[in-house]
Amino acid sequence: MATNENSDFCSRCGSVLPLPSYLDETSNVVCPICNKSVGANIFNGLSTFTRIHFNEIESMTRKQRQFDADGPVIERICAKCGHDKHYFATLQTRSADEGQTIFYTCLKCGAKENENS
Repeated sequence: MATNENSDFCSRCGSVLPLPSYLDETSNVVCPICNKSVGANIFNGLSTFTRIHFNEIESMTRKQRQFDADGPVIERICAKCGHDKHYFATLQTRSADEGQTIFYTCLKCGAKENENS
């Protein structure tokens, strides 16, 4: 059997082939779509890498200092600083037959509060 030029994809259906596991003692890789079996040796010589980009401290502190409204603004007294303007967002965090959760953020100090309705 001739190996594919591009061994990342199944030659039959074009699906992405899973990488062989070093824990798997079989010498084949099976396509998750069409079940075609190919020799795991097609991955010989290939390498993969992962790169993780973390936020810079400068951009995080700048973001923490800005409290632009990311939603509708309402009048609500902040328990931390006493300011009377908050923006809010809603999310269904409990089962569908229960109310939604409302998340409030103070526009002055950035304090966060939530309320289950």
